[in-house]
Amino acid sequence: MLGIMEQLRSNELDHSSATRTWRSPCMRVKLQLVMCSDEGQEETVTDVITLDKDNRRIEHLGLTLAEAKQLLSTLQQHLLQQQVDTFLDPCSTCADCGALLKVKAHASRSFRTLFGTCTLHSPRLEHCDCTQRKTSSFRPLAALLTESVAPELLYMEAKWSSLVSYDMSMDALKDFLPLEATLDVKTVRYGPACAFEQKPTVWE
Repeated sequence: MLGIMEQLRSNELDHSSATRTWRSPCMRVKLQLVMCSDEGQEETVTDVITLDKDNRRIEHLGLTLAEAKQLLSTLQQHLLQQQVDTFLDPCSTCADCGALLKVKAHASRSFRTLFGTCTLHSPRLEHCDCTQRKTSSFRPLAALLTESVAPELLYMEAKWSSLVSYDMSMDALKDFLPLEATLDVKTVRYGPACAFEQKPTVWE
């Protein structure tokens, strides 16, 4: 081992300063979200965040809390929308005859998660005339988003609210999670209560 270290030091002395590669104290990091098909082939590449990082002070090393929040929030939005689009794709055709359904209206829907509130596309589609139905149109996303708050966020709100006051639990969640700054104390107070009033989920 000693011989290896001596050889490395000798190699460094052999290189002149003119041949050394100068590196800037700043570095640019680009993080991308790559969606792959079932076969593993890359289908879409989305730029999630670009960071300009310094390395001259200890507080510059790694991700800051603000950068981590921004990364999680942006990644959550892209990932959720991709999942929603995948869910909505087979809903665009009639389940009975396979005809393409007409879009009656374009809208969006908010969904509160641990990593921020995401705005998702939620189109209203017209039912096909091949089968008589109770309504003339429907929103397919309503079948997936049965609530406006993710169960994991409801659990965290209920857990923290049982340990400390509602305003303190809200502050604690905001410290570490990319929750919106306008989150009201009443949202945390009544959110967990509503969650406990709901019937338990039965897994089949």
